[in-house]
Amino acid sequence: MVRQTWGFLTNHALVLIYVVRHSGATVREIAAGVGVTERATLAILRQLSDDGIVERTRDGRRTTYAVNFDRMAAYRREGTVSLTPREFVDGLIQTLLVISDYHAGGDGSETPQLDSGAQSPLMGTWGFFTNHALLLLSIAMDNTSTVREMAAAVGVTERAVVAILNQLEDAAIIVRERLGRRNSYQIDFTALHEFPRWSPGDWQLPPQLVDVAVQGLRGLAIRSGGASVAERAGAGAGA
Repeated sequence: MVRQTWGFLTNHALVLIYVVRHSGATVREIAAGVGVTERATLAILRQLSDDGIVERTRDGRRTTYAVNFDRMAAYRREGTVSLTPREFVDGLIQTLLVISDYHAGGDGSETPQLDSGAQSPLMGTWGFFTNHALLLLSIAMDNTSTVREMAAAVGVTERAVVAILNQLEDAAIIVRERLGRRNSYQIDFTALHEFPRWSPGDWQLPPQLVDVAVQGLRGLAIRSGGASVAERAGAGAGA
């Protein structure tokens, strides 16, 4: 069986999630968990530290890392603000907050709600989502977009969009239908939820995070009028 080499979360996002779930982890432990080299992990941590999203603590010869959720909630990737609705991103961040041991006051009180809209945006060049995830967001918001329109929305070439669409179709995550001179794309949310590359290597991504991501995409699709494959099948059976 050929191992999938693509997924929906960037290495930056995976490092952040690993740090959230393993407070006090070292570079070596983070690298082993995420499945990238220690050098790449260290470069990501330095960038996140420069942004104030990850905080480093020195304990003797050991350096550990923790996430600053308030800074993470304010983060925006330049060029993709319109493609990644804040309610979608905020839902994922709030879920990370819930499954962590983070407490704003450090007193063990109830997990706080973050209000990213009240903060000045923190603009940067890296993102939480891969182009595969961004393309699914584009489809969820308009499932009749052309390849050219998707390429403009995601910020990649039309050739790259075609390649990603083919990969998503091969994985049964999207179903393509011909409507006149245009294609329509439906997301199979069950296949998306069960996709193995949510988790890198043997490390298991928190299932709550996958649930929220899939539910968020489903909500966007419903609001935009694009029914899922299962919903369309159900409607056909009842007709």
